Amino acid sequence: MRFSLAVFPVVFVLLAVGPASSGAAPPPPGDDILLRQPIPVLRGLAAQAQEAGLYLPPDREILSPGLTRLSRRQPERRVRVWAFFTDKGIATRAGYRRALDDLRGSLGERVKKRRRALGPDLGLDFRDLPVARAYRESLRRAGFHLRRTSRWLNAVSLETTADRLPELETFGFVRRVRPVLVRRERPEPRPESAARGGGVLQAAEAPSDSVEALFYGPSYNQLDQIQVLALHRMGYTGAGVRVMMIDTGYRKDHPAVAGLNVVAEWDFINEDGNTQNESGDDSSQHNHGTGTWSVLGGYAPGALIGPAFAAEFVLAKTEDVTQEVHAEEDNYVAALEWGDTLGVEVTSASLGYWTFDDSTGYTLADLDGDTAPITIAVDVAAAKGICCVNAMGNEGPDPSTLGTPADADTVIAVGAVDSLGVLTSFSSRGPTGDGRIKPEICARGRSTYWAQAWTLGYGPASGTSLATPLVGGLAALLKEAHPDWTGYDIREALIQTGTRTSTPDNDYGYGIAQGADALTYGGATPAPPRMSLPFALLEPENGSVLNTVAPVLVWGASEAGAAGDTVTYRVLLAADSLFTAEAVAFAGTDTTLHWPTALQPDSTYWWKVE
Repeated sequence: MRFSLAVFPVVFVLLAVGPASSGAAPPPPGDDILLRQPIPVLRGLAAQAQEAGLYLPPDREILSPGLTRLSRRQPERRVRVWAFFTDKGIATRAGYRRALDDLRGSLGERVKKRRRALGPDLGLDFRDLPVARAYRESLRRAGFHLRRTSRWLNAVSLETTADRLPELETFGFVRRVRPVLVRRERPEPRPESAARGGGVLQAAEAPSDSVEALFYGPSYNQLDQIQVLALHRMGYTGAGVRVMMIDTGYRKDHPAVAGLNVVAEWDFINEDGNTQNESGDDSSQHNHGTGTWSVLGGYAPGALIGPAFAAEFVLAKTEDVTQEVHAEEDNYVAALEWGDTLGVEVTSASLGYWTFDDSTGYTLADLDGDTAPITIAVDVAAAKGICCVNAMGNEGPDPSTLGTPADADTVIAVGAVDSLGVLTSFSSRGPTGDGRIKPEICARGRSTYWAQAWTLGYGPASGTSLATPLVGGLAALLKEAHPDWTGYDIREALIQTGTRTSTPDNDYGYGIAQGADALTYGGATPAPPRMSLPFALLEPENGSVLNTVAPVLVWGASEAGAAGDTVTYRVLLAADSLFTAEAVAFAGTDTTLHWPTALQPDSTYWWKVE
């Protein structure tokens, strides 16, 4: 019997830094549970609060011109709008300080961990406080259907008929009303046969026949291009970092993601704790999200490896892909605020928004980083320490073809290149409406390998949707290496170490991301990885011929990277190097395993340990 020994990086140990869970998370927190006592609306609130700096007077035109026209021309049309409020029901500075103190005491340890980098006050401010309950109840009693409440925007999104929109101007606490954004197109990446750019489409290259190349398979080159392989060799895998995917849904039983550590999930479309397809969902609903998640965190040796396969994942299902139902930005905003309460440190979203429910859209001047509600929400998330990564869009090659929230000045907007580092023609370009360079950085977005939910297999696809999770995963590795870095710090490190950092433009931004260079940006010293990699497979040695059908497998121990972590092992054995039909045995914390069943004589086997 001949054994082939799979050495690092075929061999990884996944440390259990917390209990894995694929069950439903608690519903996203309501906006009034953060305070122990609701703050009453006080008489004379406006004058007192304005004097204290806690009140913004209503706009001169509360309804946007487009909504005013819509209310007259199509009075029976159902519309969804944002209603922004003047204040949060707090009239004095003393009341404001008490509210922040109450909120500080309610934060979970995971949230405090991320926010400590923001200073002793944990970055808490007016935006963190809940929306005034009395204002929401007033709108409900008036018959408006409230969809989402945003404490960061101090707003609610609501649904009504267009003829009732002028009524919103009669509520003294309503500052302005704007349409909810919808997508211009479905977020699916362009099919390989239809990708723009001309020339011959590049197939995913087969790397050299080394143990490392066989482990990464077709994903080898897309990771190597942004120096992820160098970080993996150092032992960085995203362990201990909490990453949130914001997308269409996720097929959690796909082999590429089935073993990942999901700590929370929420379906913002169906309002439940299952982000996989359910009864009533379009059959393609979970395709896009499964693919992007696999690019960032997949773990299927020989088929697909993501940069941050050992991260903790929070799954947010925010996008409805059906033609009849638009996907709104308010789900994205709600997901960001929910992720904040869970201690999420990195978000990855391959989504973009352009048009309004009244069939109008943003002008280029509006893409200034400060106008769109979703862009403002990303800015707030970044101010709370979160690293937000978002796709540029697939509307190139014309200039200024980006959408929101890629226009934010705090986001890492990602463009797409091919395997040779050449920008794809479909990748959206900058500049923003106020003249800033976009994208920030680029990664592989042409013939990128991802998991296919509809086949439970793998294949290439193209779009900035694919480049974005590569950078999102890289951001998680940098966060693992620098726990004290904020989202701003990670963004700065990637920008200043890109391949075109000295000559940025509105095509490539600052070039292709270079993770190993970003690791020590500014002379920073990275923390040791949470995993001690590699660890060695000891017996049987590679190519050994055994005279037994019951081998004893022995490997070296891996050290736990954090106090309280426990290393456990499982052994996989197969008759082919891709482990397409592996047998699995669990060794617990032991580093020796007597294979429990008899193997076939005169056969060759491969083994690995996770």
